[in-house]
Amino acid sequence: MLNVKTFAVGSGPNRLLRFGLGVLVLVMCLIALRNLLLHYPWGVDVVIPLKAATRWLAGGQPYLASSFLNGPGYDLPYLYPPFVLPFVALFTSLPQTPVIVGWFALSVAATLFACRRLAIPWPVIPFLFVWPPFTEGLLGGNVQVVVFAAFVAFLWRSPRGGEARPSFQPLEHDPAGEDRPGRRGMLQDGVLATAVGALKASQVQPWLYLLRRNWRAALVGGLAVVALAAITLPILGTQVWLDWLAQLGRANDPSWILAGAGIARSMPWWVGDLVVLASMALVAIVPNRHAGAWIGLLAVIGSPSLRVFGLLFALPAMLLIRRELALIAALLIATYTFEGWWLAIGLITGTLLLGGRLPWLLEPRVEPDGLPTEAAGTPAGGQVATA
Repeated sequence: MLNVKTFAVGSGPNRLLRFGLGVLVLVMCLIALRNLLLHYPWGVDVVIPLKAATRWLAGGQPYLASSFLNGPGYDLPYLYPPFVLPFVALFTSLPQTPVIVGWFALSVAATLFACRRLAIPWPVIPFLFVWPPFTEGLLGGNVQVVVFAAFVAFLWRSPRGGEARPSFQPLEHDPAGEDRPGRRGMLQDGVLATAVGALKASQVQPWLYLLRRNWRAALVGGLAVVALAAITLPILGTQVWLDWLAQLGRANDPSWILAGAGIARSMPWWVGDLVVLASMALVAIVPNRHAGAWIGLLAVIGSPSLRVFGLLFALPAMLLIRRELALIAALLIATYTFEGWWLAIGLITGTLLLGGRLPWLLEPRVEPDGLPTEAAGTPAGGQVATA
């Protein structure tokens, strides 16, 4: 047995370690922020849909195959499903800058909502705003920030009455539970879970989990998307849906230079498809406790064209593992490297998997009475077993 006080949660050495790691993460994030401000096209993911809707209104092709030949910038491929086009078209007559600013404001509100629903304290939230998954999503106006907020709203809930919620310990929502009773709760779950996969086709894991826990709510959400597609079909036509499917096929081609950092990058196309299917199939066996963390990790691992803002879905799992390990993962993500991202994903996933047998790998949980649970943190006295 080796007495390692550095890893005893709450000890002076452990606080110093966490502070030091936090400083390293902040420095790396500020470097990434500087690079984004200098080189990243502001509002790019707002401009791309506006351009696609403008082409569609003019009778042109919103899903340009030639856009895959373009480098980073405002002429990248449009990938959202066709039913989004009529809604985006409503804003094409407005000046572009106010539209970008308005979406930025909505995304900031979504970020604040997601952070608070995940029980992240107010003093910590500004630091998350400079973490690349949030920063790039906000600067570029990517819908992933809003989609993540919908994901959080689906699988976590706000406190009721005088219910306690310690920092970093969000209250989980079970779709089969009683905390959202009645038709309103079923509709809420159905819409939130379905919205994630409806806007990001590779992220249907939340809806599949809802199907497992409450098939009626999943059916409500699915019918809502079908109804939306049916209502917009007369003005869209069927060809635009075929064009969208072809566009998705081109986007999932690993040979595309901007295909993202999916795990199957530089591998045969069928490997990526197997990973996506596996991430969906594993939804059937994730534990109900901390289901949101597992579903989020599956959404990350199964993303065929992973971007840094897609790693937002790993945040709930990062709240469960030891803070030191979570900070190391945040640091690796901020490196903006393929190797760094997947080392972080492996670290988070592996720690959560091992946490059942090695509870000290998980962050201690605080009960409403303020006392830590015995099932987490280092063993008593900071004793860490070594071979």
